[in-house]
Amino acid sequence: MQSKYDILHTNEQETEQASQELAQMLEEFLSPLLIVLDRLLDKRLVRTLVQCCVAMIRFRNNKQGLLLSELGSYMDGYRGLSERAPAGTKRVSNLLRSLKWSVLQIDQYLLNEANKEVEKLKEQGKKILCIWDGSVLEKPESRTLEGRAPVLSSQAKRTNRESGGLLFNAPPIRPIRVMGMEWTGALIAGLQGIPKIAIMSWWTTKGAYGEKLREKEESLLRICVRKWGPLLTYVFDRGYASGPWLEVLEHFRVTFVIRWIKRHIFYDQEGKEKKLWEIGRGKKYLAHKQIRDTTSGLKIACDLWWTPVRHPKYSDQLYLVKARIKGHVCYLITNERVKTEEQAWEIFFT
Repeated sequence: MQSKYDILHTNEQETEQASQELAQMLEEFLSPLLIVLDRLLDKRLVRTLVQCCVAMIRFRNNKQGLLLSELGSYMDGYRGLSERAPAGTKRVSNLLRSLKWSVLQIDQYLLNEANKEVEKLKEQGKKILCIWDGSVLEKPESRTLEGRAPVLSSQAKRTNRESGGLLFNAPPIRPIRVMGMEWTGALIAGLQGIPKIAIMSWWTTKGAYGEKLREKEESLLRICVRKWGPLLTYVFDRGYASGPWLEVLEHFRVTFVIRWIKRHIFYDQEGKEKKLWEIGRGKKYLAHKQIRDTTSGLKIACDLWWTPVRHPKYSDQLYLVKARIKGHVCYLITNERVKTEEQAWEIFFT
């Protein structure tokens, strides 16, 4: 029988201390949002929101962690551990169905926090980046979720490929699609420091809420341009490498850097039509530097070559920065002027 004044073992004490420190860090991280929501919601609903975040961290199951019943079963009660899952599920349901708040308050909060980071970087005279990306939420098990649509399954593509070389990886005939939702977001960041979420949106391509990809991305870009104007440098991955997206960027007159696809057609400095990988083929790289690999931490060699190029869908001058790292070459297209080695390295690190 355990004594009244029994002391926990050393391992249990360390676990308890780490848990309390993590909970304190989570409360400090959420405190600005909780202050905003406290003006709109009942304090019990605000407390439920914090408990939901704790439950998500404790559950750590990406397939079932966002199910209402599972989330409710992992929530703590008001006076300790939850004894019954339906009580926690009902509290989460009351939080989500409350008419006193909506997604608009969350979006405005994210914009305000990102604006503080923009003002901070502006005062320090640093370059301000707006990093764009997109992803999907795969929900093949759901049947009644609103806004479901076919999405490309990255998980199926990853699990179908054996990385150890023990099996033959036959190329798939067509991409595997499952039911899910699309996601698009943008981060505000400097070349150093912690990024801030500026905008994020879940959307679908089917049903009553259906939207087109480029129209959705253009509407989110319009929000950033209206908010910060020419202060930002927009950074895009290869999913945005297309002529129609260049037309959108030219319309809004923004500064951008895009990691491009090597098979696309451009015009070189002499006006000849070539694939991007053919421009500068056989020429020596103009700049060399040892950079630190973000994965291993080791220093690796990096070589750069740059030249002016043009695209039929963009009327102004573009510049190509070609970077070779560990035998692989990536192609960066930007409308920033690249004439010197310093400018080329700035585009690369962007």
